[in-house]
Amino acid sequence: MKICLVNSYYPPWIGGAETYVSSIAKGLKKRGHDVTVYCSERPLRCGESFEDGIRIVRMRTPFRVYGTPIAVVPPGLLTERYDVIHANFPGPYLASISAWIAKATNTPAILTWHNDLPSVASFAGILVRMHDRMSGSYLDIYKRIIATTTVYSRNSKTLRQYSNKVVVIQNGVDTSRFNPSVSGDSVRERYGLGQSKVALFVGALTTWHAYKGVDVLIRSFKKICESRTDAKLLIVGGGELTDQYKSLARDLGITSSVIFAGKIDEEELPSYYAASDFAVLPSKDSSEGFGLVLLEAMATGKGVIGSRVGGVVEVIRDGYNGMLVEPNNIVELARAMQFLFKDDRMRLLMGRYGRMFAESSDWNSVVQRVESLYREIQ
Repeated sequence: MKICLVNSYYPPWIGGAETYVSSIAKGLKKRGHDVTVYCSERPLRCGESFEDGIRIVRMRTPFRVYGTPIAVVPPGLLTERYDVIHANFPGPYLASISAWIAKATNTPAILTWHNDLPSVASFAGILVRMHDRMSGSYLDIYKRIIATTTVYSRNSKTLRQYSNKVVVIQNGVDTSRFNPSVSGDSVRERYGLGQSKVALFVGALTTWHAYKGVDVLIRSFKKICESRTDAKLLIVGGGELTDQYKSLARDLGITSSVIFAGKIDEEELPSYYAASDFAVLPSKDSSEGFGLVLLEAMATGKGVIGSRVGGVVEVIRDGYNGMLVEPNNIVELARAMQFLFKDDRMRLLMGRYGRMFAESSDWNSVVQRVESLYREIQ
């Protein structure tokens, strides 16, 4: 098949949806398909290239609206014939454009719904409500909508309206790349971690991703620092909120205990998981559709802590492969981190069970199910 994948961004941009699209593209290519990916130019320049045999078209992107790139769609996306168009959401601009192109060219289309749009500010809330009211104009065009968890397909107010076309296919993870044998020594040496206990956060530090709860995490870590001096919080990711989070750590007097690694190369990510004792995703609300970083940490044999929101509750089995806490609860999050810092046996056991869960979620099986869905709508 000749397949067109569309997403707001693509690696080296780091994010859950970007990992998803890249993994699907590589898997489809291995299965003999002709794959083209359309995405915005950031963080690279616009133009066409080939990566791993996949054609990547990075579109000129003059500006963004609340994190959504407004790309100049080239004529090729309209004139070139594909067997299927597979777009990704959130990213209402390209999701709607892809749908209308699919309709104009009579091409079957699928949309992966990673999560609802977050209302990160009052004006953003207005935009979200406007989108939700008008989204039917393009969502009706898609033959199938992929949800990454069953719970999210039932709780999302948008997905509930399209239950007749929603198919649940959970995210995957590269279990050979993320695995317990990866060494974190270089990362621990780089940041002078020594024998410190390390909690890890991985995610974008942007306004549009404020729902990830980094501010809650930092405030909660303050309580950890009050009872132990060997704990470090390692934050991986970049964005315009970085300085705000650094100021918060400084105001709380824990600057020496919170390390901001900034954006890192995708190739280095497994070693950051390996350098940690556990990973934390303190998401504030149901904007968290899955939490792919949790699966990556599990594949590396690490315990995890996540909020009881969105699709996270389907990824973490509380007390088995990780711990669930109430969102925005600083005290409960601190207790969970303190527990994993103290109880080595339980932390390692959760990591072992997490690895087992990750092994059942390999990208190969995900790609196979997506491919079957393509054939179904032909």
